[in-house]
Amino acid sequence: MENNQYYQQPAPTWNNDEPANNNVGRGQAIASLVTGIIGVVCCGPCAIAALILSIIAKSQGNKSGMATAGLVLGIIGILIWIGNAIYFGINPDAVNNITDMFS
Repeated sequence: MENNQYYQQPAPTWNNDEPANNNVGRGQAIASLVTGIIGVVCCGPCAIAALILSIIAKSQGNKSGMATAGLVLGIIGILIWIGNAIYFGINPDAVNNITDMFS
């Protein structure tokens, strides 16, 4: 009697935990990062847009660092914007000092 044994390969397993589309909310994450950078550097309302876009991206399931960075930059930009509004509201002569520097 011959010893011919055939081995059957195990059935493949599939990971059903991760969604098939890994780019969920990627556009909003990129936009939140860009508007967050602009919001911190020069434009306060862009910081608000960064905050909103990053919240939307995170609610859609995006776990990337871009959405998190956009959220953090949006918060920092809003705090800077509020701080400047308070400073120039309390000290209105500071606006004249800044304009004198550039003239």
